[in-house]
Amino acid sequence: MFLKEELTKYIASHPNSKKMWDRSNNVLAGGVSHNIRNLNLPLIGAFPPFIQEGHGAIVTDIDDNRYDDYWGAHYAMITGYSNPTIQKKVEQQLENTWHLGTVLEYQVLLAEKLIEDNTSLENIRFCTSGTEATMYATRLARAFTGKKKVAKAKFGWHGAADTLFYDVRAPLTGKETRGILDDKEAGVISIDINDQAVVEILKQHKNDLAAVIVEPVQGGGGGFPLEPEFLQLLREETERHNILLIFDEIITGYRFCNSLYQNELGVYPDLTTMGKIIGGGFPIGAIGGRHDIVEQANPTLHDRVWIGGGTFSSYPLSMIAGLEMLNVLKTSSEQYKRINKLGTSLIMNLNQFFMEEQFSYLAIGHKSLVTLHSLSKVLDGSDPAEIVHFSNKKKEALTQLALLNRHITGMHGVGALSFAHTEKQLQYLQQVIETITPQILKEN
Repeated sequence: MFLKEELTKYIASHPNSKKMWDRSNNVLAGGVSHNIRNLNLPLIGAFPPFIQEGHGAIVTDIDDNRYDDYWGAHYAMITGYSNPTIQKKVEQQLENTWHLGTVLEYQVLLAEKLIEDNTSLENIRFCTSGTEATMYATRLARAFTGKKKVAKAKFGWHGAADTLFYDVRAPLTGKETRGILDDKEAGVISIDINDQAVVEILKQHKNDLAAVIVEPVQGGGGGFPLEPEFLQLLREETERHNILLIFDEIITGYRFCNSLYQNELGVYPDLTTMGKIIGGGFPIGAIGGRHDIVEQANPTLHDRVWIGGGTFSSYPLSMIAGLEMLNVLKTSSEQYKRINKLGTSLIMNLNQFFMEEQFSYLAIGHKSLVTLHSLSKVLDGSDPAEIVHFSNKKKEALTQLALLNRHITGMHGVGALSFAHTEKQLQYLQQVIETITPQILKEN
């Protein structure tokens, strides 16, 4: 009954999105160009809203429905949409041109700023996406060490390139798509996060293992934070066995503080991949780290490692917007404190509600990153494997639909906070979740 009511309400208020969704399915495979953007809504007979405008923490779709937005363009828009100082810089550049395909002053300035902010960065290469960055980082690691294998965390998402698209989704079956090598052929080893067993795994494969790559907080993999002690253990063990440590900070970089998260942790990898926030809302990826490793990409070397090529690498608008974003964040310490506190409170309050009511939901995340897990049974713990195993996609889709009908949009249940979010919006979000979850559970 609840599903039928929600579908009726949604379809009635989204006629233009429905028409565009039908057209989209005629010309785009599955109607999308990024799989998660359908919000799993087709599973329950719905479709995603077509968003056309964003200001602050509010987005508007083509039917003029307004939403409190917690997606933030894949977590990239930490200041909120249409930041006026970034917009002004971009508009000034547009008067000159928007693409050149040459070396740029701004690529130097952005690289210098990133190196200035972050202890572990000595040299940088820019590309156009996080997927490229992780692919190139592992290529550098293999070239530098002369070893073939790479270890990654189970449920860790590092993009869909052939290099690391293994053991991301439950049930874990190794490779995540047809068309790539099996994990053993590809030289990929999967590890459990926050598990001491990694010590023996690294020791066992030390002669073949080029690198370990992990996200300090898993993003698409479920929002699971890696314990600082586990990250420190990885640092110690990789150094012991001459294995490179790579942090994927595409999500966590500049998310919790005005620098990479590793600086707050006090754990410094050999290489770091970056993206999202450092592009100011424009396409970007970056690989940074030890000079002796990144310098292998120097094209003047006879046996150089090819990374970072592409028509839009160091794209002018990305460099300019990224530099201005970092300038804005430099004076945003109070805003960081505020949204980190709001996110932490939301996670705690939701879990207390779910526990008291014995509802099959869990809020997982860290500070301003919040993932809402819709489960098929009540779980007492927070073990990633158990949570992902009992994930209920249809229930998640209905939860997303019910949120949209109450003018809230996000991804992975909730998503990420921006500086534009207010305490009142967070209170409303919590109230809505506490209102809809009992009705959803009756449906299931």
